[in-house]
Amino acid sequence: MATYADTNSDSTINLFKKRISYQRQVTGTHKNLVNFNFAEKHLYGRVNRSFIPVTPTLALKQFKDSNAAENSISAINFVVDAFSDLAFQFKRCAANNQIKKDDPFLSNLTVYKAYEDPEKLYNEYLTAYFNAITIEFKNRKVKVKNFDEFIIEFKILLESSIRELPFTKPAYIKSRYCPINCSGLVVEIADLDPANDQEKINKFVGSSNWDFYVNTCGAYGFMVDRFIPWRLVADIGVYPTVSPMLDYAGKYGFNTPDQILGLGYSYAHASFYGKFKYFLLNLYNKIKLKSFREFERCSGKTTSVKVIPQTYTIEQLSEIYSDEYFLKLYFDFRFLEEESQFKDYEKEMLIDDCIEIYRYKSASPALEIFERILNKTFDYRGSLSYIREQLDAIKAETT
Repeated sequence: MATYADTNSDSTINLFKKRISYQRQVTGTHKNLVNFNFAEKHLYGRVNRSFIPVTPTLALKQFKDSNAAENSISAINFVVDAFSDLAFQFKRCAANNQIKKDDPFLSNLTVYKAYEDPEKLYNEYLTAYFNAITIEFKNRKVKVKNFDEFIIEFKILLESSIRELPFTKPAYIKSRYCPINCSGLVVEIADLDPANDQEKINKFVGSSNWDFYVNTCGAYGFMVDRFIPWRLVADIGVYPTVSPMLDYAGKYGFNTPDQILGLGYSYAHASFYGKFKYFLLNLYNKIKLKSFREFERCSGKTTSVKVIPQTYTIEQLSEIYSDEYFLKLYFDFRFLEEESQFKDYEKEMLIDDCIEIYRYKSASPALEIFERILNKTFDYRGSLSYIREQLDAIKAETT
């Protein structure tokens, strides 16, 4: 039996043993060799310090040398700068015979993959998601007459599937469907199969340039993904020491992690909520039938009635259903998506308080406070006091 896995098509026990063998091999003293499948690191670059899902708004920059047509691969500007210096250091050391010159990946660093647009990926995901929902409605023979009935049936379907198949963009950003590349902080220097541990050993961990590679990446502010060793992730942290990456970010006016995450990223819910009712109307139009028949029993007789589901424009939908209705609906969906420990009455309290914030101010602060509390792992009673403080502040501004 091979020591390391080369595919996922093996028995569970054999695959487990082989994965353990790989983990033992890559466990070492390198502090920047990071397991991005563990705890908070799983969400690195896709949530801010409050665990609210975010997407980058920082300027992107193209790599000069990449393994793509027209050098079209890009990442956040300071990440590209740091990688360019890193790649130059490898070329210099290879020329001076300090490292092996002909290593296929670790002598001349070439970019194969980097930033992926989260908006584009989410729209592609949503198209497939809507198609799947439409098929599920058809398979279940669910027929709706209007938007009210659609929402009731959609919620029933979500309750059984939404944890695995998120609907909203914030939940998508945190899910396994959204790659860490969407953060703009990632550079990949190979296009190998992540399931093939044997190839990782042969071409990376077992290379004579391996230690130089990991150490030098750290010197330029990059973490190396322990399980995908060709994936470099920009370290924008300050603990336990300030990352060299911040020197590169500082050239663009970002000197701290808070500045990068606070000014260089935007809330995923902000862009999504503006389209929330449009998405729902789009899905309603996809699942509703042009017409169907219902059978009614009256005076001992069964009659067939033709039903034509109601149609709406976005303006008509907005007239019939208030902004508060859609805001509450969004909160309901987000509670279904997140593995929160809130009791039902706590959910109702949080929704009511956020609606009150909306009435005093607008949807934006209400959504931010809701997402901050929903995504944060602290006691709800503390969260409630936080809301009250925000409400008091808002009231003070309006009096």
